[in-house]
Amino acid sequence: MNNGPDLHLKTDLQGAVSKALQLGRPLLTHLNADTSWVLSIPYPEGSPRPASRYLYNILIDPWLQGAQSDLAAWFSQQWHVVDSSVQTISELTSCLRDVENFAESNSLVSYKQSDALEHQSLSYIDAVVISHEFTDHCNFETLKQLQPATPVFATKKAAQLILSWRLFDKVHPISCLSKLNHDWRKTSSQDLPSWLGIARITTNRDALHFHSAILITFRIGPESRERQTEGIVYTPHGINADDLKVLQQASPPISVLALLHGLHDIRLSIKRLNLGAHNALRAQRISGSKYWVSTHDEIKRAAGFVNRFLKRKVWTIEDVLEEERREKGRIEVDSPLADLRDVHFANLGSGENLLLA
Repeated sequence: MNNGPDLHLKTDLQGAVSKALQLGRPLLTHLNADTSWVLSIPYPEGSPRPASRYLYNILIDPWLQGAQSDLAAWFSQQWHVVDSSVQTISELTSCLRDVENFAESNSLVSYKQSDALEHQSLSYIDAVVISHEFTDHCNFETLKQLQPATPVFATKKAAQLILSWRLFDKVHPISCLSKLNHDWRKTSSQDLPSWLGIARITTNRDALHFHSAILITFRIGPESRERQTEGIVYTPHGINADDLKVLQQASPPISVLALLHGLHDIRLSIKRLNLGAHNALRAQRISGSKYWVSTHDEIKRAAGFVNRFLKRKVWTIEDVLEEERREKGRIEVDSPLADLRDVHFANLGSGENLLLA
């Protein structure tokens, strides 16, 4: 009997997917303890979908096993300390396929057959999103396991790198949401459903766009109600909180459902790599996200020249709130601190998932 991590993930996913489909809400699954995710979004009622498919699965920054190294192993190399919940893309695909079969056999969704496309889905990973060109986000050994027909959406430098590998038929550079381009619908493409968009938020103050964010937008829900646009903001290294104010100018308006931003403050000498909990707290307030989910906080086994210059400050949500309380004193009803009482914070382990209700 296989009692490995993928069996746990599969069993846990079935219960979570049951709730996700019954409520028509997205499900976020952490594939490792670092920053590899699957976002599973129920197909909206009445929208085209592949036969026997109920969830649109977006794979984000997959690095499942083995070492990751940038430039050279002597310079920087890291390994996961916590095993990924699946070790291969094949295991992940098996989990996602079994979950879809479970939904079909248990009649979890009452979609009309006319909603479905005639063709059978060739893959249960519908799109891949890559946020950075570094190998803990854009990992060749993991990406090469995917089917070539899988559409990939990547930031500019990551897209150039992936194109050089010749692994995929279609690699789309992600366009930016900005004051001049504030319509999320323009970030969709022929390789995405019309109800889904993928964009990037950047700043001119960061020429390398190290501190940027991926914005995944979607419109789901029953046909009987007007569907609002919801968004997931994914920023593994953090984005300067003020840069998220562009979301307030989006048209149609975007309601931020979840912010994925880490807690740990990581520096390389004087350069901040991960902006940490204080920035995340401010980013949550500016975005107004209903959920705040930590990401990219795994303390990995590391080696190489760079490792001796890395400094990590580990924060918890309790730490950062307590520090702010000491600075600002008693919490008033109209204080920004009071606003956080309505925010759902989650620190998901490898293989754990969160229903974004």
